[in-house]
Amino acid sequence: MDPDATPPVYAAAGVDEEREQDVFARAMRPWLARTRARSPLAASVSGLASGYFATLLHVPPGPVLALSTDGVGTKILLARQADRWEPVGVDCVANNVNDLICVGAVPLALLDYIATDRIDEGVLEEIARGLYLGAEAAGIAIPGGEIAQIGAMLADAAGGPPMLDLVGTAIGAIPPERDPVDGSQVRPGDVVLGLPSSGLHSNGYSLARHVLFEVAGLTLADVADPLLQPTRVYVRAIEAVWEAGITPRGLVNVSGGGLLNLGRLAADVSYELDALPPPPPVFALIAEAGKVPAATMYATFNMGTGFCVVVPPSEEDAAIAALRSAGEEPARVGQVTGRSGRTVSIPSAGLRGRGDAFGDTV
Repeated sequence: MDPDATPPVYAAAGVDEEREQDVFARAMRPWLARTRARSPLAASVSGLASGYFATLLHVPPGPVLALSTDGVGTKILLARQADRWEPVGVDCVANNVNDLICVGAVPLALLDYIATDRIDEGVLEEIARGLYLGAEAAGIAIPGGEIAQIGAMLADAAGGPPMLDLVGTAIGAIPPERDPVDGSQVRPGDVVLGLPSSGLHSNGYSLARHVLFEVAGLTLADVADPLLQPTRVYVRAIEAVWEAGITPRGLVNVSGGGLLNLGRLAADVSYELDALPPPPPVFALIAEAGKVPAATMYATFNMGTGFCVVVPPSEEDAAIAALRSAGEEPARVGQVTGRSGRTVSIPSAGLRGRGDAFGDTV
């Protein structure tokens, strides 16, 4: 299998990741890169480099700032169908702050943007309550945002609850005593600690919806609770690691791309995840209902591990204690190997992959 090819079952769900990456590289990246020459801060901007889950911006004499922007994807369609909007408000915050902490930043604030076909006070209040809960968990403020009424652009929304999209842009700062984290300090023999997810978080919903509803013929009532669990916020857990005097060598938000996101870290090493916990039942349901191969499952979903922390073996026990003090249930899920290529191996599933796909067998 071509490790860069979109799996057929995902393509059938309307997602062509290979074309998305190619088009971005050819049509967008060259133009966006040229904007750096227009800014007096160009030399201090990092965004497309390997290892960074958020964009870094240095505005002397202040601290290095971290920026992230993300939405909640087609989970919105399930929220609309179930008329349960609070979870996606939490997701909007979590998706952004969980990226900020990967570079060592402390999240500070988020601005939200809601595009909708019409104003529904009850729906907006539920979303706002979710945004509040996410912000409370992350310790950030939401000082403003924007609501755009674009009914003419959302013609399919006729009838039923509003049709909308929800995105956020978050900002954080790296404390002066910290260096930005990009994974370049990861070494063979380091330990990979995993933190549990609450389920799918907000990734892979195009595939999940296609499999569960179109292929398997299930109804939302059959699977609403596991599919609408909000994304977990890991800010306090990672801050507890820093406060314990531990410098993480790598921090990875296991979002789109699943555990292959470990390969985004800058060091030219590889990762063997030989002690992953069993995936929660919702993942088995998706795999079995759609006969989705393990390679696609592990390249699309977090499979029960929502965040990874890479530390040297000498700090494993202290890091686990710090994470537990923050209410987490960390587990040693694997280790770093000297194999080059930034591959990720999952022996229990017989998989080895890199980039955005699992292509080799272990």
